[in-house]
Amino acid sequence: MFLTALKGLGALTSAARVASSAPGKTFFRGVQTATTAIDTATKDSVRKLREQLRYYAVAEIAGRPFLITKNDKLVVNRLNDVKVGDVLKLDRVRELGSKDYTLKGSPYVNETIYDIQATVIEQTKSKLIKIVKKKRRKNYKRTIEHKQTHTVLRISKVDVNALD
Repeated sequence: MFLTALKGLGALTSAARVASSAPGKTFFRGVQTATTAIDTATKDSVRKLREQLRYYAVAEIAGRPFLITKNDKLVVNRLNDVKVGDVLKLDRVRELGSKDYTLKGSPYVNETIYDIQATVIEQTKSKLIKIVKKKRRKNYKRTIEHKQTHTVLRISKVDVNALD
């Protein structure tokens, strides 16, 4: 058993030597890096997508995915760092498509392909929510009331850029 442990240790040190002997190479395992260059297959897909009349997108806003099209109104959890009238550029798009064609990202579609903007319409609160907590036979009863805060967005632009 002790000899097999030493054999395994020798394999580790030889792997470390191989990694250190290649000074110009960096080793990545299971990491996908975003590339700025777009291949010809993607350019053809974008060209076909641009020929369509209407587009949709699956975009992440505040960590949640939303299916959006132009002129949609979204109610999302409160975005603290925006004011009414601000224009937001949505940059986390998982999927972009139309009736016939779809581009799926891994995990996100490249930002040079699309242009999606949303305008903040209002910062509002929901209706009054009552939460009742009770434990029987313990003389414990609490009523909590609160209003959840929301941000209302209007999707003002969903475009697919031309890649040349």
